[in-house]
Amino acid sequence: AWGGMILAFITWFVVAQAQSGEITVDTLGKLEPNLAGNIVAIVSSGLIHVVCSLVKPQNYDFKSMGEIKMLEDDQSGLDPKDYEDKFLSEAKAWVMKWGMAFTIVMVIIWPLLSVPAGVFSKGYWSMWVFISIAWSFVATGVIIWLPIYESRDTFINVFNSILGRKSMKQEEAKIGAEQTTETTETTETTET
Repeated sequence: AWGGMILAFITWFVVAQAQSGEITVDTLGKLEPNLAGNIVAIVSSGLIHVVCSLVKPQNYDFKSMGEIKMLEDDQSGLDPKDYEDKFLSEAKAWVMKWGMAFTIVMVIIWPLLSVPAGVFSKGYWSMWVFISIAWSFVATGVIIWLPIYESRDTFINVFNSILGRKSMKQEEAKIGAEQTTETTETTETTET
């Protein structure tokens, strides 16, 4: 982090000096020196990290991290399937596939679509603004409503509990208990 910051400051000052011939508050506030400094900060920090990791690897054993005992192992209300390695591996693969695809579309393809237009006309600019606003509303809707939809059973159970009704889990447990009782009674009757 320190190396990237130092390189970013050097780049910021050098670009301001090269473009304007002097280093002042005004020249440092221009877009190009700021952009150059920020890009160098981001890229150099990553490169420094990779190079240091390759030169002097730590060889950490991640299995020991999995052996750490939880102080409070309360998993009530969670599906045991959510902790299976197969489920987690499939979820990771899905996130990596779609996350990478979405990143490529948003960081590379989407900006490239604006290159052929050159300088935006007022109509073209309006279209891009409309698309950005529409995208924001769609993202907001997904961020707000998807968790609510995924937790609908919990909301229904809480609502039913507030009204004094039995929750769906209690009803399922009652039906399961009745079926078990019927099966036991049928078994006892056939044995006698």
